[in-house]
This record gives sequence, structure tokens and C-alpha cells, in this order.
Amino acid sequence: MGEQGNSTGGRGPAPVPASRQPVSDKVYRRRRQVAGVLVLLIIAGLIAGGIFISGLLSSGSAPTSNAEPASTSSAKAKPAVKPGTPPAAVCDEAGIKVTATVDKPAYGPEEFPVLTLRVTNSGKSPCDINVGTSQMEFQITSGEDVIFNSMHCQLDATDLVKNLAPGASETANFVWKVKRSAPGCAKVAVEPGRSGGTYAFVAKLGKWSSEPVTFTLQ
Repeated sequence: MGEQGNSTGGRGPAPVPASRQPVSDKVYRRRRQVAGVLVLLIIAGLIAGGIFISGLLSSGSAPTSNAEPASTSSAKAKPAVKPGTPPAAVCDEAGIKVTATVDKPAYGPEEFPVLTLRVTNSGKSPCDINVGTSQMEFQITSGEDVIFNSMHCQLDATDLVKNLAPGASETANFVWKVKRSAPGCAKVAVEPGRSGGTYAFVAKLGKWSSEPVTFTLQ
């Protein structure tokens, strides 16, 4: 018999089992990266679970309350309304009164009437009223004839909103130069007559109007 070989029948050294094959550096680094990612995912899951549980504890274990949650906006929160507090009063527009007055019942040949518009809040609650010139109207008539209206030649009308407390008033004066006016500030040929002529003055403020007051021109 010839020289006996090993168990491989003389074909060289036996192969190493796959489970014991040496791991290359590339594969080893890849495995470490995968393991690191898994660890991060586990940590993130634990953190998220802790936040969720904390949220449940803070919202579920607190006693119930009728108070509304605090606002997260930067605006200042309105104070809570105490039980039994009556609602804020609403303006009663029926309590808004406009009156017209003149400084004299009769005027001489060289005198000009001073017309006064007064708005008063005779209601029981405050009211925001536009008392600007855009709302004021001083009108003078003789019978059915409109002699003068301050709106005809008004320039630069403005708005002015004021809060009128119950019983409060605002006034405005207008000196009438005894001139006639026309819509669109058109020219007029005939001026108002004096010589004992009687005229009526009506004051208007927006949708409110006064009762007429009469005077004479000498």
C-alpha cells in the first residue's frame, strides 16, 4: 500500500465550515452600522412612549373643571366672567335724539344766525355715534323750498366716532351767512330775502333728524 493521506483523500486541507469562516472588515463594519441603527430606533421608541405616557398622565389624572383651557396665543387672555354677571348693555338707538336750536329768534340786517346741532344719548346704555362732519347736515327751508343745505358745498368731510354715555351730548355750531345753496354747489342767482322772512332750521346727523325750529330775518 502506498503512503496514507488524510481524510480528504489527499485533496488538501479540509474546508472550514461556513459558520466559522472569517468575517471581512467590510461585512463587520456593515453589521456594526445596522446594530447602531437598531439601537437608535429602540431609544427613540422609548422616548416617544415616555412622552405619550406622560401626556396621558397629565391629561387623564387631572380633576375635571368647567374653566376653559388657557390660550397659547400671544394675546392677553380676557378675564373670566364671574357667574351671575349681567351681559354688557347694548346701545338703544331709539334713545339717540338730535335737536336743532338757533341763538336768537330774530336777526337784524347785519346779523347771521348761529345754527346748533345737538345729539344726546337719552338711553340707558352707552352708544358709539359718528359725530363727524360726514354725518352732519344743517338745512334751512322756506315752506317747501330748500334755501340752504350744508352738504351742497361741503369739502373734506370726516368721520369722528364717539362713545356717548347715557345722558351725554355732543354739539356742533354752524354760522349761516344768509346765502342760498344748490346741489353740487352750483351757482345760484337769487339770494334769500330778509325783511321779516321766516325760515325753518332742521339739524340731521346720519339717520337721525331734529324737529324744525323757526326764526326770522329782518
